[in-house]
Amino acid sequence: MIRLLSDRPDIKQDPNYNTFFTNLKLLIIMSKAFLNGYPLEEQRLKEIIRSAEDVTKDCIDWKGQRSNFRSIADSKRSIQLDHIFFERVRLLAFMSKSFAQGNPVGDHRRMALKKNIDDLCSMLQYVPAQEYEDTKTA
Repeated sequence: MIRLLSDRPDIKQDPNYNTFFTNLKLLIIMSKAFLNGYPLEEQRLKEIIRSAEDVTKDCIDWKGQRSNFRSIADSKRSIQLDHIFFERVRLLAFMSKSFAQGNPVGDHRRMALKKNIDDLCSMLQYVPAQEYEDTKTA
């Protein structure tokens, strides 16, 4: 049997790492769509709720999952994962699950959701190795 696998080393990482960030990106995209007034169908709302629950489960395991994510991020030298990052992710999951379930969203909640998304997006930006070393020692 022929095994057809990628030779890229970053493809062979922990599947939980890839699933976590895929669900996180989905929550960010769907939350931005909600904030911009795009219609969200029933299937999309169910997917938001499922992704929010999965992301929350991954964030709860502070000892295991977080250390695995951190070691992968340190090896890539691309993003920093700390407790603030995971708290923001949990907040995004909670807020997106809330609006997906049909709970009312006022102006203050919209502003909080937008600020949280903006902060997460800035945290997920690529940090070159030189800048990463400077922030790590600070």
